[in-house]
Amino acid sequence: MKSSVKLFTNFEYKKSFLPGVSRQVLFNDAQLQVYRIENYLRNIVIPVPPYRTSFNFLLFVTKGTIIQQLEVPSITVSANSVLLIKQGSITATLEISPDATGFFIVYENEIINRFSLNNNLLNFFFASPLVTLPAKAVKWLAQLSALLEEELSLVNSSMEICIPLFRALLNKILLHETPRPVVPNRSLDISLRFREKVQRHHLREKTVEYYARQLNISENYLNKCVKEATGKPPKQWINEISILHSQILLQDPHRDIAGIAFELNYQSASYFTRLFKQVTGVSPSAYRKKIKVS
Repeated sequence: MKSSVKLFTNFEYKKSFLPGVSRQVLFNDAQLQVYRIENYLRNIVIPVPPYRTSFNFLLFVTKGTIIQQLEVPSITVSANSVLLIKQGSITATLEISPDATGFFIVYENEIINRFSLNNNLLNFFFASPLVTLPAKAVKWLAQLSALLEEELSLVNSSMEICIPLFRALLNKILLHETPRPVVPNRSLDISLRFREKVQRHHLREKTVEYYARQLNISENYLNKCVKEATGKPPKQWINEISILHSQILLQDPHRDIAGIAFELNYQSASYFTRLFKQVTGVSPSAYRKKIKVS
């Protein structure tokens, strides 16, 4: 049986898809990294198979275009746009134009955890992935990204300088994104930690009880918090994330549906089919035919 969508660390991502990077870049394990798209991604191996990352990254395109798969759809990131790709998301670079320029910024969750989260930065967790920016903001962000790149390149670079710069960069991006207002509270905190754990463990663990134990709270309290913060119960989140993963696997015509059900740890192919239809409105075979027609 073929392996599932792989989870890559930053090192594994570079080693698998970027054969032209220097050893210095390949072995850079800093929690915050900034690279120029024109120097970093131009020689990326296309097509890139769908993968998941153990890190977050953003594509800030100042010229040209990048087409990036994010979960099931593909997104065209044109000039003056930013695509935010969060840890655990299924993604892949499908196309990059020869004239593409901008910044590729990698950041681990530890960087976000060091922020003092104001209401604007809390919106990061609920923001639309694609943000289009006005010209003045693009110029400001490009200058700030270059400053961050310069500081990180220093032998004695300081995270006490880099993290505030990156925090300002995210704040500027999110000022031009309009998610629903979010007020920090315990329900939100629990919901964010729950969703992160589901992204990591949904292949093996699909019960609300498991995630409640991981968070050291009762199942009823987890249900209450997640429903309050997101409008959806935790079981729905678990099902939707798992079925989303299955949609990626179904794009490979060599995989059979029963094998995918087994790979995703469902009790039977018929149960997987019922759940898939419940979440998407169509059966796995109908979804696969729709892909083929497309």
